[in-house]
Amino acid sequence: MPDFPYINARVRAMRSRLLSAAQLEELLATPSLAAFQHALAATPYGDDLQQAQTRYQGVRAVDEALARNLQRTTRKILEFADGLPQVLITVLLLRWDLANLRAVARGKHAGRSPDDIAEALMPAGTLGEAVLREMVASPDMSGIVGTLEALNHPFTAAMAEALAAYGEARDLAALELRLDRAYAEVGLGRTAGLGADARVLRWVLQTEIDVTNIKTALRLAAVGNLDEERRLALFIPGGSVLSPELFLELSALATQARTWRVVRAAGFPIGDTPTDLVAFERRIDLALTRAMVRRYTHGDPLGLDIVMGYLTMKSVEVANIRLIARAKLLNLPRERARAEMVLV
Repeated sequence: MPDFPYINARVRAMRSRLLSAAQLEELLATPSLAAFQHALAATPYGDDLQQAQTRYQGVRAVDEALARNLQRTTRKILEFADGLPQVLITVLLLRWDLANLRAVARGKHAGRSPDDIAEALMPAGTLGEAVLREMVASPDMSGIVGTLEALNHPFTAAMAEALAAYGEARDLAALELRLDRAYAEVGLGRTAGLGADARVLRWVLQTEIDVTNIKTALRLAAVGNLDEERRLALFIPGGSVLSPELFLELSALATQARTWRVVRAAGFPIGDTPTDLVAFERRIDLALTRAMVRRYTHGDPLGLDIVMGYLTMKSVEVANIRLIARAKLLNLPRERARAEMVLV
């Protein structure tokens, strides 16, 4: 049965195919989208780009190539694994399934076109590119449930409940809350009592839960005038730092500063109380991404850490390349594109 040392040896070989900082700078320095594609063709994405260009042009061809490459990478790692490693890697991949389901729901809620919604997707999870495109193409959100059900996906029931909550009121926040809770319940449930590697994954899950709860608490405090019952209904259990009581205190302006100090003292990397919520959310997401990347070099070399760090680096690389492609399409300055990139 393949174990993590076997899997990690192969993942380390795949790591050598990630682009260097110099290669990303070369892509940034290209003067046009055509020049960018020419430069990208000389990277490990070249074969996928060549195939994509037989069907699509421009940014659409780049997106297709990156999606194909990322999905193949994910599938290859899963094929390496069996038994417990496969269980843990599959749970890890659910974080991208959650992000993609959110992106599809948000796009459909806003009435965006299928092509526009597809731009926000990252086929790094268990839901492949073809499945995601099927969801995007469905005329309404009910098609998402049918697709998940056909795959026996662990988020199926939660998505059905989320759509019921969405209802005629078109409450997107209620829909996303149910998906977030499903991710927490499935992830923590499937990793309970499975040893050291599972504890690493549970750390990620619990940190993500805390991040979501902190973001929600800050938004609630900014809105104000909500009673404790209504605020507590938005709390997601399972985090390691934020209890229901701390969540309530953090979501009220009168007690927020004191609670912020408590959360910082617990070791959570949140800095000073934010005045710009958008900038704070980007900063805290980046801190979590960097922490996951560091697992590749500072984690257990014989455990899940190598896979976790590599997959995070790979998904960040794909997101950055997509961003550069759009910057070239819009003729944006290099520094502006660099400022939007996730640098880990």
